[in-house]
Amino acid sequence: MERGIGLLYLLAIIIILGLGLLLYGWWDTNRFDVRRTEIELDRLPRAFDGFTILQVSDLHNRTYGKDGMDMIRTMEGLSFDCVVITGDLLDRHRPQRRANGYRFAEEVARRWPAYFIQGNHEWRIGWEEIKDDLAKRGLCVLDNETVTWERDGARLDLIGVMAKATAEEIWPLVSPDVCAILLAHHPEKIGSYAQTGVDLILSGHAHGGHVRLFGHGLFSPDQGVLPRYTSGVYECGRTMLYVSRGAGNHTVLLPRLFNRPEIDLITLKTPSR
Repeated sequence: MERGIGLLYLLAIIIILGLGLLLYGWWDTNRFDVRRTEIELDRLPRAFDGFTILQVSDLHNRTYGKDGMDMIRTMEGLSFDCVVITGDLLDRHRPQRRANGYRFAEEVARRWPAYFIQGNHEWRIGWEEIKDDLAKRGLCVLDNETVTWERDGARLDLIGVMAKATAEEIWPLVSPDVCAILLAHHPEKIGSYAQTGVDLILSGHAHGGHVRLFGHGLFSPDQGVLPRYTSGVYECGRTMLYVSRGAGNHTVLLPRLFNRPEIDLITLKTPSR
């Protein structure tokens, strides 16, 4: 009898802890952080020292606050040179909420220079229609294209590629003697993309590993269990990779856990040496 009561107590504790974790996850998933990072690039021109990029990735039609304006107001309080949206602004599983993603795109493009690349969700929804819709709302949609920034006679290239782009498609977009930032949705392709000689890759897609324990994600799309590239800065030879944990939640029923959504403020620095 006592053993049976003990098992019931244990089961009750497990259920309470499980519900508590779920409630915490749902509460935490409805907030977002601003994550600030400095990245040194060996070839960054002095004229671009301090150039700051606000990255938004994997929003998945998500809104914060009335009409989604909480995130916009937070962005208005930050200082940066441009916005990059690194894919999955929309969500193919929730087409009824697509207006949220379009509204966010329009509000961002109205305020700042803003660049967009395709994620796997835009690719699956139907790219040409999505591309036109976002361009009409003012985003600069990079479809295997390069944009050049110039300051004081120096040059920095921004390359944006499709979700399924290969290194062979990226090579022609890279100028060997110019520092280049590559917007590419899939971080797991870093080994291939680094061969093109780009200096920095900005990615998303991994959702921070969805559940994070001891600083590591547990699972992510295309990387499976215990994924390698989920959050922050990685190196592959001379190429740096920055992976955003993303600003939304792809899975409807399962909240992110110990993995609050984020937008990323990335400041580029010339080497300190």
